[in-house]
Amino acid sequence: MSAFITGAGWVTAGGEGKGRNADPFDLSEGFLPALSGKIPFANTNFRRFGRMDRYCKLGLKAINYALQDAGLDAWEEKRDIGLVASTVLGCLATDLDYYRTVTDRDGLIADPNLFTYCIANSFIGYAAIIFGLTGTNFVINEKTGSGISAIVSAMDCVSLGECDIILAGVCDVEPPPDVTVSARPAPGAIFIVIEKTIERQIVPYGILSMDKNGTLFFNESEIKDISMCVRKCLSGKTDV
Repeated sequence: MSAFITGAGWVTAGGEGKGRNADPFDLSEGFLPALSGKIPFANTNFRRFGRMDRYCKLGLKAINYALQDAGLDAWEEKRDIGLVASTVLGCLATDLDYYRTVTDRDGLIADPNLFTYCIANSFIGYAAIIFGLTGTNFVINEKTGSGISAIVSAMDCVSLGECDIILAGVCDVEPPPDVTVSARPAPGAIFIVIEKTIERQIVPYGILSMDKNGTLFFNESEIKDISMCVRKCLSGKTDV
């Protein structure tokens, strides 16, 4: 099974942006950039971004960058585009914040704004609304934060004919300070755009393939995580 990678976007402690902008890419430990305020989404006046939890903001920003990089952020009619994300911690930080509002008020007036984001796939739903995506979408709990499970699942979706275009990525904010976790992923969100065929004017970064054992390759070179995949895309960067 093989497909093209046409876009890459990220928000990490090392910076944020997209591949064709020559923005810095570095997935490392540290603090994420500020996620407050507004960001422009094509074709929509989405106003809720500033009220979202950090996990949702993080995922949406990276998805926005990836779609922009692939030239797919603007739309007039809904598209059969899928979205798969993996996460280690999911919305754990928001779950804890919400629970504190329950215990602080003896369970009488729990914060309804936080409750909205107490699901690990909440940002996926918002992305589908904002960008008109109607394809397969789900979130996978992963142990390592490599993103490999999301990419493999995305390639399976393309192979099975569920959709011809799909985004695959990872999304994790920093672990809550009062929680010990066995796996501590580097905070950040990274997404790539995978397309079975290309029917518009864009030059892909290269070919993503997967063998029968689920091993992934970019331009015939094995990749072990999504950050490696993005680095390989950027090392042979193309122009639109």
